[in-house]
Amino acid sequence: MLYSFLLVAGPWGRLREQDGTYHYMNNPTAANPAESGPSQLEKLLKGCAHSIDQCDYLLQQISDESYVASKDGASSIGSHMRHILDRFQCFFTGLGEGCVDYDARDRDQSIASNLEAARFAVASVSRRIQEVQGSGDDALMVRESVHHLSPEVVLESTVSRELMGLVTHTTHHLALIGLIAQDLGYSLEGNFGKAASTIVYESS
Repeated sequence: MLYSFLLVAGPWGRLREQDGTYHYMNNPTAANPAESGPSQLEKLLKGCAHSIDQCDYLLQQISDESYVASKDGASSIGSHMRHILDRFQCFFTGLGEGCVDYDARDRDQSIASNLEAARFAVASVSRRIQEVQGSGDDALMVRESVHHLSPEVVLESTVSRELMGLVTHTTHHLALIGLIAQDLGYSLEGNFGKAASTIVYESS
């Protein structure tokens, strides 16, 4: 009776026989990674790629004039786009150095003012996302100013954490870009600039 009980696999795990004894497995799917689905890194890279795809989609919809249009001194679509791409470029540069410095942005005004330059930069970022290798758990140091009267902050992070930050940061700016585009008379696809959780919620 006891033997039969030990072979039952509960929702919390199962027992595995080895050398005549049984060992409790907290995560049975870990024994077969093929059954566990995409890795965290793969999911995060997919999220980044989707964000940049939305940038590309937007750039295909608007005119050169709309790209740089600014109302009442507010940021243009071009300014938001440059900021999005700057953040990605800082990440890629830091990935090879082990330290991401988000203050070291290029602030390339040609990307903010020239639609064709922005399209080229978006294509470059899209390609570099596909080239990311390694593990999402790989350690990174991150450097960034958070107050104009205080020294920069330096923290420990991981590749996965920074990729997640890039997704949420890009989504935030795409939402703002969407509002500007609508104000300029453009009709964008319904999920443009929406967070993944919002899309899931609205479709449930």
